[in-house]
Amino acid sequence: MAPMLTARKYARTAVLDGKLYAVGGMSEADISTSNLVERYELASKSWEFVAPVATPHEGHAVAVLDSKLYAVGGENDNDGVLGSVERYDPAANAWEAVAAMGEGRNRPGAAVLEGKLYAVGGCDDNVGSLSSVERYDPALNAWESVAPMSEARCDHAMAVLDGKLYAVGGWNGGYLSSVERYDPSLRMRGRRWRRWGRRGRLMPWRRSTASCTLWGGSVVAPAARSAVAPAFQLLA
Repeated sequence: MAPMLTARKYARTAVLDGKLYAVGGMSEADISTSNLVERYELASKSWEFVAPVATPHEGHAVAVLDSKLYAVGGENDNDGVLGSVERYDPAANAWEAVAAMGEGRNRPGAAVLEGKLYAVGGCDDNVGSLSSVERYDPALNAWESVAPMSEARCDHAMAVLDGKLYAVGGWNGGYLSSVERYDPSLRMRGRRWRRWGRRGRLMPWRRSTASCTLWGGSVVAPAARSAVAPAFQLLA
């Protein structure tokens, strides 16, 4: 696979309309946050620059909703932790600002469930992990607070399976092995997040900066930043 046009770390990736996007991150050249966005075309096996985000950032989350790409939170060199959110329209090749979150979030999780965008956890300006969760409605261009997680976390992975949202691992002063599941159909406030699995079972290995994906009807968590972890682990 062809390398990106710019060397950087902490870029966030997502697939939109069959193309891979790499958004922001930290530049190798001057160790500063980046606003660059590149797109990979599978047919030509090549990368191209597309419109940059308005605000350079790393530690953000990305997600796709209604055929548009969202960049959520993060931090940059000038503004610290960000609550801002930008949305990319590939037809116009342009980013626009949408409503900001209620609080800044660095290294949050983001996922789309039932046509709405969730921003889950993250870190605040004092590098303290957050348990709070916000939900964005694109029809209203507005965020609302929903039930918080039972455990604060940042640098965690997110996945959606069978109409439920999973928050996997992360960091809260140490690596986490806990997994929580959010069920939007439960109406009791504050009880929509529950420890995943039988008797609140945890992952055997603690990890942060993990990713996870769906495979054969299961949530799969690859190895990430951890003292010891297997290459892959099936969660559900």
